[in-house]
Amino acid sequence: MLRNLFLITAALFLAGCGDMAALVSQTKTVAAPREEVFKKMFGTDGANFRDIPLVTNGGSSRLYELVVQKGQPGFEGLIPDERPEAQKVRFAIEMNIPRETHILYSVDDGALQTGLKFTFEELAPGTTRVAFTIDDLTGHDAKGLVVNTAKMHAIAREALDRLDDFEEVKEPA
Repeated sequence: MLRNLFLITAALFLAGCGDMAALVSQTKTVAAPREEVFKKMFGTDGANFRDIPLVTNGGSSRLYELVVQKGQPGFEGLIPDERPEAQKVRFAIEMNIPRETHILYSVDDGALQTGLKFTFEELAPGTTRVAFTIDDLTGHDAKGLVVNTAKMHAIAREALDRLDDFEEVKEPA
């Protein structure tokens, strides 16, 4: 899982084909209870994040966090090329089970920040809409940084593909 987070984060800052505003939300509605869908995507026992320390556990609210400082193994591959002076990278997974998971990436305590957010909306008993959005890139001097939109769409699709075990529900237009 830690390796996957490093890959996701590195992909966020690959120079590429557009900026954050060009990305659109992706959703999928499935015939399954929200709790079951959430568990399929992220688990509820913490096993999916065993390589990342659990910082707080309020039952349905959990925060997993990993901070990598300059000089630690892998640090150079986690910072954007445009920010060679960076000192710290933070990964956080905020979970509000079964409603939301927010994966955050931050450089130097929010000087540069973005994230991936999944929300789980119960439309009816046994029907759940999963929405995936990408946070705007924010922070000091974020202008000029671009994100590889194709890679971001691929990350979103990979996550949403985990829902293929459930029957898809077509929503009325």
